[in-house]
Amino acid sequence: MKHETSNLLIGLGIGAVVGVAVGYLMVADNRKKLAEEFDHAVSKVKEEVKDVYSKAKNKAENVKEHVTEDVNHVAEKVAGKTATETK
Repeated sequence: MKHETSNLLIGLGIGAVVGVAVGYLMVADNRKKLAEEFDHAVSKVKEEVKDVYSKAKNKAENVKEHVTEDVNHVAEKVAGKTATETK
């Protein structure tokens, strides 16, 4: 009997919370305000993602430049040793 009563009370509590949430969203002003807040949050996330992407792209380009310079430097050294060895 206690178990059934506690399940009933839990069910009533959950139902009340869901009812309040639905009632809150049914009011046009609240729904509009919630939609505006959601749009603002989405815009903020988009901007942050663009910023992170831009920073990552710049870092990748810098790494590429350094690797290219290092490879060219090593290639010049190897070419110099090869030319010296053939003489």
